[in-house]
Amino acid sequence: MKTLISIVIALGLVLESTPKQAETSSVTVRVDGLRNTNGYINISLYDGSGEFPGVDAIALKEVEVDGFSMDIVFEDLEPGSYAIAVVHDENGNGDIDMNSYGMPMEGFGFSNEAQATMGPPSFDEAAFEVDGATDHYIELMYMQSYYSIALRSKTQRSCSNNSVSSYY
Repeated sequence: MKTLISIVIALGLVLESTPKQAETSSVTVRVDGLRNTNGYINISLYDGSGEFPGVDAIALKEVEVDGFSMDIVFEDLEPGSYAIAVVHDENGNGDIDMNSYGMPMEGFGFSNEAQATMGPPSFDEAAFEVDGATDHYIELMYMQSYYSIALRSKTQRSCSNNSVSSYY
């Protein structure tokens, strides 16, 4: 009996001194608003230790588009602050294509609904907290569509101000 008690105590001491595995978190990102099912979604995860967005991502995923809304999961993350940048690489060339004015022609988006105004948002603007299983939503923006709608609207306004009789 003494031997059994000694074994139980020894086992308890060994188990207590064994380091516990750190708990990790995950982020499930819903990317929504894709205008077509061409190409790939390139999604980058950042922890604030480097350039955002840029080459300092701690995790990158390239996923073939299979619908107008997609879920992408990052696992085994330490709890903390993260930011995400997403590009819809419609033609699959690995780059975000730009027009002659330097505006993106393919869809893009950032976590925390951070807006790109005269350049990408900062890490702090796009950052969100992760602790356990976290869900995050990103709606893609297509500048070409935005400017096409704005240009059409402006053209329609100017045409409606000029009646046919003013041309004759």
